[in-house]
Amino acid sequence: MKNQWSQMPFVLRRKILLTYLAGIASIAVSLVIFIATADHILLALGGIIFVASLVLGKSLWSIAARGQYEVVEGICTGVSTPMLRRYRKIHLMDELGTERTLLLSKTAKFQIGARYRFYFQKGSRPAIGNDYLDATLSTNNFLGYEALEDTVSLDGEMESRK
Repeated sequence: MKNQWSQMPFVLRRKILLTYLAGIASIAVSLVIFIATADHILLALGGIIFVASLVLGKSLWSIAARGQYEVVEGICTGVSTPMLRRYRKIHLMDELGTERTLLLSKTAKFQIGARYRFYFQKGSRPAIGNDYLDATLSTNNFLGYEALEDTVSLDGEMESRK
């Protein structure tokens, strides 16, 4: 188990750990409030969140341990935000020159020319053709992303960031 943990990408390890910590924090806060005010409803809700975080953490662990995730890596060539949408279109170009478009949350910050690695759960990603529906239906497939240290200058040469 320790060997599996060390072989997982940092992004997935962090997501698993934060999922478990969120559940533990939820039950801890619920217990403190229950002791202070005897609020049974809040304790039950905290317990539900704790159990849900355990189930989600176990699910993420099995995905990461079995290698049931896809990695998409490339250089960000453009970022666009359609009006009145909760997502951004991220345009990536991989080493072979193939361009891909990813639909991700508006909260994530991307820099044009920077290199990124994205992790998605393996399986059938829905492709309806409507950007909004595709983004909504594929939210559970996205596991995380990381910025890589290499960038590309305007003349196409690789540089190392400090």
